[in-house]
Amino acid sequence: MYIPYGQVANVEVRPTIVLRTSVEPASVTSALRQAVSEVDRNVPMDQVETMTQIVSRSVGQPRFRTALLVTFALLALFVASIGLYGVMGYLVSQRTREFGIRMAVGASRGAVLWLVAGEAAKLVSIGIGLGLLAGAVVARWIASLLFGVAPFDAATLACMSVLLALVGLVASYIPARRAAKADPMDSLRYE
Repeated sequence: MYIPYGQVANVEVRPTIVLRTSVEPASVTSALRQAVSEVDRNVPMDQVETMTQIVSRSVGQPRFRTALLVTFALLALFVASIGLYGVMGYLVSQRTREFGIRMAVGASRGAVLWLVAGEAAKLVSIGIGLGLLAGAVVARWIASLLFGVAPFDAATLACMSVLLALVGLVASYIPARRAAKADPMDSLRYE
């Protein structure tokens, strides 16, 4: 493509040669230098790059920001799951006597497990709901950072909600199982 210097305003234009080849690009560099020097010895061939290198350099910064964002998101998910585990563990330890009484009067281990899992599900649903509301408020500001995804992409929001719900239920499973395995006699003697 030929661009006359007079038509380009306030832009540094360097002579650029684009070459398509079916062989390894590095193997034709010397032949390209020789062909250019045959036409004009004063044209420098100082920067020879493949299209892969050019594209990689152009998306390097967004790729780094995305990797950083994913790292922090996974760290936040990990911290949230530890927090939920701690809250549910504390809830189970505070209600040990109640679970013992329930089991002593005939509640099954599954019923106690579902009771604790229901409490966790309630906490997780409140968190997901607040997160979706906050996401709706912030969506306008992050729209410029998204590529190929709309700010209100239903599939993405649904997948992330399901992922958060699964992580929350897995984090609460151990305290729920501990509550369900409690011996009623030991629980009644607790405290």
